[in-house]
Amino acid sequence: MAKRLRSSREGERVQTALPGSLGEALDEIGFQPLGRRIIVGRQTEQTERHPRISTDWAVPAIEFFRFTLPRAANGDWEHLSIAAHEVACQAMAMLSQASIVDGGSRPISNPALPATLPRWDDIATAVVWEAGQSAQLRYRRRGRAVLGKRSSAVPRANIRAAYGCPPAYLGAEAFPAFRSLGLVSDRSWTAAAETILWRDSPYEAGMNFSKDKRFIEALCDAISCIPEDITAKIKDIAEMPASEAAGLVDFTKRYADWDATRDEALVFLQDRSRRLLSDLFAKRWRLGDGWLSADESRRALFFELDPLSIQMSVDFGRIVIPRKLGFEVED
Repeated sequence: MAKRLRSSREGERVQTALPGSLGEALDEIGFQPLGRRIIVGRQTEQTERHPRISTDWAVPAIEFFRFTLPRAANGDWEHLSIAAHEVACQAMAMLSQASIVDGGSRPISNPALPATLPRWDDIATAVVWEAGQSAQLRYRRRGRAVLGKRSSAVPRANIRAAYGCPPAYLGAEAFPAFRSLGLVSDRSWTAAAETILWRDSPYEAGMNFSKDKRFIEALCDAISCIPEDITAKIKDIAEMPASEAAGLVDFTKRYADWDATRDEALVFLQDRSRRLLSDLFAKRWRLGDGWLSADESRRALFFELDPLSIQMSVDFGRIVIPRKLGFEVED
């Protein structure tokens, strides 16, 4: 399952610095791109897929996070550098139940729901991630009677497959949150759950959402309707490698004891650009709404490892970044 480990990028999109490489040397001394300016810290079938969910989901979600988040000796919730817990701590803060502290979040006395709630889709995703991390949600492949190897210790699926979502076991503690968020109904996944599970991308489901019409349409919209402030950020991201390569070469010679070449510097900075673009999508873009305004983004959680957002940033960057640099590309 996705996002069960320490917050680090996965797969070919973002790579860990290789031993002895320029990236490793720069990471060790805490290097950041010199001119970095980007700081990223939307009853019919249509209604079913994008439901107007009652705010009754807030309290069950809070109670679920309270049940699953690890507690420190001082009573704080700890994220343990696990992405699902990190997002859950973030959600508790945005739901006015806690304040962010180093290593997690601290419960506040006399908590009350905020006047403006976080995005439903983000809280739903955070609940799905946290349920997976705490073994309250376990997917299985179609046609399998149990999860994984046949064993009496492995729970049988109690959620039926539907809308591209695989069969799954859902723990009793998770049912209230999943029901109130509109993700399950009558022991089956709902249509609204499909794109939420895209953001978990369980391998058991084989969710190839990048070929889905909705994903492709959203990509076209993201390219054709870029707000001015986002355009400025993308321009900075696109131009950073070429504009900072010479400075990075000089920096490594003076501080990293590394005789880096311009090509090595470009590779390093291009990787940083991809990370910045991915972070921008994680905070300022959502499948249902496209680009979020600065005000709208304040209701959004930051999901560093959201496979849907990462894939969108990769496909977007492949088309848009060359154009920003003045090159012609084939669509």
